[in-house]
Amino acid sequence: MNKKIKLMLCLFLFAASSMPAYAGLFGKKEKGPPQIPARPVETAISSTKDVPVYIDSFGSMECLTNVDIKAQVTGQIESVHFTGGQDVSKGDLLFTIDPRPYKAELEKAQAALAADGADLELKQLTLERNKKLLERQLISQQDYDTYKTDVDSGLAKVNLDKASVDLAKLNLDYCYIVSPLDGRTGKCLVDPGNIIIANTGTALVNIKAIDNLYVDFTIPETRFDDVRNAMATGRLQTMVSPEESSDYGYSGELHFLDNAVDNTTGTILLRAIVQNKNRSLWSGQFVNVRLILGIEKDMVVVPYETVQLGQDGSYLFVVTPDNKAELRIVSTGSRWEDNIVVKKGLKAGEKVVTVGQMGLAPGVPVVDTREKK
Repeated sequence: MNKKIKLMLCLFLFAASSMPAYAGLFGKKEKGPPQIPARPVETAISSTKDVPVYIDSFGSMECLTNVDIKAQVTGQIESVHFTGGQDVSKGDLLFTIDPRPYKAELEKAQAALAADGADLELKQLTLERNKKLLERQLISQQDYDTYKTDVDSGLAKVNLDKASVDLAKLNLDYCYIVSPLDGRTGKCLVDPGNIIIANTGTALVNIKAIDNLYVDFTIPETRFDDVRNAMATGRLQTMVSPEESSDYGYSGELHFLDNAVDNTTGTILLRAIVQNKNRSLWSGQFVNVRLILGIEKDMVVVPYETVQLGQDGSYLFVVTPDNKAELRIVSTGSRWEDNIVVKKGLKAGEKVVTVGQMGLAPGVPVVDTREKK
């Protein structure tokens, strides 16, 4: 190897060995690991509460009393005293059937009663007079028995006339059709002037009592023992919400548990009575039903949006004292109002992330945006 090549090789090795020193002269430093910026989140503190144990279902409302009004006498509808959809009270007049034929029947029965009553009185006087004659043996026993039979026959006719008068009065009363209950009328199905036949054909109107309503709903067969055990401690409370609402503002009590499981659906029918004092619920309406089985004491709860669902089940993020995210796999229970029960994986008093979980990972720094404000 000639001298020129040796000189170039020595210069290259010297330059390579001197690069770190020259780099220091120009102020260049080696970079460390990048800093992760704090993620903005919102947080809450887990707490303990008494939480109801319940079963959610859905059902339909039915009225306790549902009456089809029909005529009990034949005649012409003279007048209608209500409008469809009107609230009525027990005893309110609904329809009037032409009462004139029944007034005439009553007067006829009363006249027959008066005539037969007078005839009976005469026969009783005759019997009393002949009784004295019999004692003096001025008439035969057979004649006296005849007079006595006439009195008994007259008394029977008077009793029959009284029954006829009572029936005529009843038929006359039936000409004035009144509401048998407090409730709300449906559509009026007959107009004045129509002839109606007693106890046949379609109803004149339907009336439903709506101050209290039934709600019929079902539960899975697997929850049957839970319900039956809870019923052994007392009457169970139910809460009802209209289908389009999440406000369970209507309360009631469970009154009925069916005696068999429906083999086609694997469910059991239950019935509760729900108060409807403001008459907001309606017969036939579909509703959400919540059956309260009991109360769990001192359960750890967090806002519902805290818990997320992942591949390993439910999880949430806890904020550590040094403001870093910590992933927790948790076991959850029932939801109540805006909270959810955390049965395992969390203690009361820990800070949890409620908003901002999507950008988090274990160990990532966090900052509560509400605290900065």
